[in-house]
Amino acid sequence: MNLPTQQGSIAWTFHPHNSTLELVFFGTFISPSGWVGWGINPTSPEMTGTRALIAFPDPNTGQLVLLPYILDPTVKLQKSPLLSRPLDIHLLSSNAAMYGGKMATIHNGATIQIYATLKLQSNRTKIHLVWNRGLYVQGYSPTIHPTTSTDLSSIATFDVLSGSSAPQHSDLTMLRVIHGTMNAISWGILLPMGAITARIQLFAFVLGTVGFAIGIRLGEMSPGVEYRLHRKLGIAVFCLGALQTLALLFRPNTRNKFRKYWKSYHHFVGKSKEEKMRREGLIGSSDKGSSGIHNHN
Repeated sequence: MNLPTQQGSIAWTFHPHNSTLELVFFGTFISPSGWVGWGINPTSPEMTGTRALIAFPDPNTGQLVLLPYILDPTVKLQKSPLLSRPLDIHLLSSNAAMYGGKMATIHNGATIQIYATLKLQSNRTKIHLVWNRGLYVQGYSPTIHPTTSTDLSSIATFDVLSGSSAPQHSDLTMLRVIHGTMNAISWGILLPMGAITARIQLFAFVLGTVGFAIGIRLGEMSPGVEYRLHRKLGIAVFCLGALQTLALLFRPNTRNKFRKYWKSYHHFVGKSKEEKMRREGLIGSSDKGSSGIHNHN
């Protein structure tokens, strides 16, 4: 079965009478000093909590080694090196081999096969498979893998008995385009125009709220994928847009002595929002480059 990312694939045999799974993972190295691994998360489709087998060249001999690792939350936060330790799942056997036999060398693009035999819990045939690859190994500690959306989406859930797989939302391109377009139009075009026409400002806020909600949904549909800066800036833009729009409900008339303070507040919030949008890449700036608008909130 072909996996949705990194040109990976798997093949397996499941023995229902004793719940034994024989699985082989096919992956490729992206560096001669890198690593390739796969594992099973017993509880959820995400990296944290995965019980993994990771292969890389031994730093002393250069020979291929395969070691077990548990990816606990400290790994994701990079608080400490990833150290090998026994898995707490019923792993019966495991080994790894380079495609091409013993004479094959580890290089960028080299194919590896990682085998494992494990015993699943009775009456549980659905597994969460996680796989990835990285550029370096420090000692016997694999370093963080690349963090593109593709690398962060290397997760699949499937049933080893029926072969059916759960929807992975692997193609979110259209939803990302809608999310980015709605936010660009609402926050970047219509809301600034709303300074002239209040009706346009209200419509822009409604449109931006829908775009913001789509961003939240995109995040829920992409387990393991995080865009922290984009999310923070998106929340800031939304809050400032809400403040600017709500100010319309409390706008004093032109003869009110507080009118000048209201105008200063409205102007300050609007400029702050525009600066956040420049950082998000939603509107242009003469002195700042624009960033993408297709990531998740």
